[in-house]
Amino acid sequence: MMEEHPIQQPIRAIDIDTIPGGEGRYIVGRNGVTRIDACQKSGLHANIPYVRVWAGDTCLAEFCQHNIVGVYFAEPAKQSEVV
Repeated sequence: MMEEHPIQQPIRAIDIDTIPGGEGRYIVGRNGVTRIDACQKSGLHANIPYVRVWAGDTCLAEFCQHNIVGVYFAEPAKQSEVV
């Protein structure tokens, strides 16, 4: 069975499908969001991709792939030049 390519770069923002009055976008650096991490949870027949939104050590929200409309990645870290 082929494994999906894991996300290796940091996530900058996500758009989610929301209920009326709910937050539709989470962006690192806004409204207390400090990081957004990809993770997996066990499903009935397979692991399901999830995304967790953090403010420091507090998880603000968690969304499964079915509720995520878009994932936006941070710019790659610049490599230091070797002298």
